[in-house]
Amino acid sequence: MSANELETLPISRAEFQRQDIFRNVAFESLAGYLLGCKTIFPEPGTLLIDPEKPRRRLLVLLDGLLEVHVESQGGMYIDHIHPGHCAGEMSIFDNIKPSAKVFAKENCKILIIDGDTALAMLNASHDLCLNFLQLLSRRLRNNNKVVCEEEYHIRCIEENAKVDSLTGLHNRRWLEEMYTRELNRSNAGNLHLSAFMLDIDHFKNVNDTYGHLVGDQVLIAVAKAILQCLRPTDMPVRYGGEEFTIFLPGTNIENAKIVGERLRASVESMKIPLLDKKDFISVTISVGFTERKDGDSVETIIKRADDALYHAKESGRNRVCLNLGEGSMFLF
Repeated sequence: MSANELETLPISRAEFQRQDIFRNVAFESLAGYLLGCKTIFPEPGTLLIDPEKPRRRLLVLLDGLLEVHVESQGGMYIDHIHPGHCAGEMSIFDNIKPSAKVFAKENCKILIIDGDTALAMLNASHDLCLNFLQLLSRRLRNNNKVVCEEEYHIRCIEENAKVDSLTGLHNRRWLEEMYTRELNRSNAGNLHLSAFMLDIDHFKNVNDTYGHLVGDQVLIAVAKAILQCLRPTDMPVRYGGEEFTIFLPGTNIENAKIVGERLRASVESMKIPLLDKKDFISVTISVGFTERKDGDSVETIIKRADDALYHAKESGRNRVCLNLGEGSMFLF
């Protein structure tokens, strides 16, 4: 190639060799293809790739910074392309319109290579093909990482939406999903399953006398006591207000009675500090429980436990009551 021809190239040999995309590629092997290419100098904000107006060309960023905007149902994802890297290559390979918009983030210098020329260059240089594969692999790995992180954050958000922020127990949204799953499993295998409903006695008096901040401390303390009395496989939920419900998988009536009394006694023995940390208050709970019956739904088994709870409260509170169904109530 003559000196005059070299002067018409859109980039110099030194500039060519600085680009990651051309690493280990002989300048002379591609110089002839570069004769038909051009260099542009877009200002910040210039739209270079538009999915609505696709142009099959490769943009090699020589200087500056490009910003990539990918729109999805989850919002806008923004990425950046640095000097030595490129944009538009996927549309060259698959001939499908771009999936993202690309803007000039800063004053840029960009080498424009049309699609057919880019494919011819790849066909002519084995090293250029390897560089493209490495850049695409790196981008794919990064995108996979972003997707995994997004899925993790989504799972965290969904899980947090199922947790009561005050007590740390799961809430009724979680109950609807997990209790149904556990009950279906127990029904299918004819397995023991006990259900509890708990209520803090005279909780309104606590709020009226000491204020809602103390009431919150009571709820937190009772939730902690419940967790300490249960196995990791048990399923406590803050049902609402001062009410809690628990599913105990694999637990028959005899063992459920022991757990119910343990819960009642544990809460009764607590001394909950007031806000000044100088005085303490005590509370009690009433407990109702029942065992799964064939054909039970989450609503029916909780309703029996709730009826037992109501009977315990009507019978003096700070009691444990078993509901066997059909009006058969037993106080402990």
